[in-house]
Amino acid sequence: MAKGLPLSRVANVTMTLSAKAAQGRNFGSMLILGISTVIPITERMRAYSGADDIGDDFGVDSEEYKAALIWFSQSPQPTLVYVGRWAKTLSTGETGSAETLPQAVNAIMDFNSWYGLHLAVDEADYPTDADLISVAAAVEASTVSRIFGITTADPDTLVASATTDLSSKLKAAKYSRTFIQYSTSSLYAALSAFGRAFTVDFTGSNTTITLKFKVEPGVTYETLGTSQADALEAKNANVYVYYENDTAILEQGVMCNGDFFDERHGLDWLQNAVQTADFNTLYTSTTKIPQTDAGTTTRIANIELVLDKAVGNGLFAPGKWTGGPFGQLSTNDTLTKGYYIWGDTVDDQLQTDHEARKGVPIQVAGKLAGAVHYGSVAITVVR
Repeated sequence: MAKGLPLSRVANVTMTLSAKAAQGRNFGSMLILGISTVIPITERMRAYSGADDIGDDFGVDSEEYKAALIWFSQSPQPTLVYVGRWAKTLSTGETGSAETLPQAVNAIMDFNSWYGLHLAVDEADYPTDADLISVAAAVEASTVSRIFGITTADPDTLVASATTDLSSKLKAAKYSRTFIQYSTSSLYAALSAFGRAFTVDFTGSNTTITLKFKVEPGVTYETLGTSQADALEAKNANVYVYYENDTAILEQGVMCNGDFFDERHGLDWLQNAVQTADFNTLYTSTTKIPQTDAGTTTRIANIELVLDKAVGNGLFAPGKWTGGPFGQLSTNDTLTKGYYIWGDTVDDQLQTDHEARKGVPIQVAGKLAGAVHYGSVAITVVR
């Protein structure tokens, strides 16, 4: 048979597979940092899906295993945890110097896979307040959003007049990325709180939670007087506490600066999700995004998809905007969608920014949905 002419002479068809979109971070990823020498320094951290696997590697008497039991006891149950190595001591054959806690945390900052951090160290090896504050400072300053959980049994935490306890120091420093919980029964009470929060699926519907009222399986509740509870609350220290109706709940669910944990967690997710969406708009497009108002509209449309998720999962909700005006938004306007998004026209862009191919800044106003933590009911009875 004679060889025919190629069809491309008449109909030329090419196939291009678009780039795979970049994935956002996992805001349910926890790192337990211990001093066991099981993990080599060169490896630094490992992922685990169950406490039994950690028990196999580290032994059931290890602090890493004890911490994992608390983590995986939460309901709903987390599906992942990382165990990291603080090289406080070196194993046989390892060269180099032993690390301080700040040095170890600085080293694991190179791994972007984890979001939350809690130590797995017994009381004998527990770091000083100064070292813990150094870690809180490092987490606060990190270019990658993270949070740090601390459990304390310091009795001065319960004393309103005491100002030298760790909770008081962290509050005074206004750390928004550190969470401290008072517990006399467990070294890992704050880890349990993180375990509950980290099961939130931000892509779902009505999935966000407040940490207040949650339970902590494996952690024995504290029985406190009102003045002691008030002292904890004043210091932004959390506690799993017994109530007179035979229930125990976690309260208040706040970071050391007083911000609510769920807002810190949710806004970290939102920042990353919007960042990833805007990146993917540029990265996955088979043609360029024009530096025109139409290009800005394309960017806004993809960011709005994330903002709609924030409304759907319960982070944002319709309400009054009490911030300053911008775009067409004025103070006290109602955000009917739970958010407002605006980008200026390209015609008003500085020529130097236009020549540098910078997109116009996009501004978003959002209204947090919040959560009800207190209630009052007035009952009037007549005869």
